[in-house]
Amino acid sequence: MDPEVQEPVRASCEMKLCLPQSYGYVLIVASLYYSEQDPYAVRVTFRSSTGDDPVVWYIGRDLLRDGLVRQTGEGDIQISPDPESAAISIRFKVDNDSAALTAQRRPVESFLRQTAEAVPYGRESKAPGFVTQREAALARLLTGS
Repeated sequence: MDPEVQEPVRASCEMKLCLPQSYGYVLIVASLYYSEQDPYAVRVTFRSSTGDDPVVWYIGRDLLRDGLVRQTGEGDIQISPDPESAAISIRFKVDNDSAALTAQRRPVESFLRQTAEAVPYGRESKAPGFVTQREAALARLLTGS
């Protein structure tokens, strides 16, 4: 293993999945994962307290960071700070379906600080794990394998 390659950054945080109308919410655990192998994205795995299969989404690290301070996202994922609490709102859309979640801001900020220690913002393309993968992919293309 390359000694320069950083260990992945992992964290967990509780989120509230907002249910329609007056049904309230369901607590779910979100596992956050960041690796310099894919330095532009954060993998978020959602596990519900009901035991359903986990759901995995990839969120751009910059999108998640920007969503801590302002409304951001124009596509399937939108993130915004809640001006009345220490939380952020995350909305996922797939076709005509959507899911709205809220998370406490502090664990997400802490996680993002750790990712920035592993790979500073603006240096993603130079992350050793990413460079190694990119070079391997290029070699496969050039050799036709």
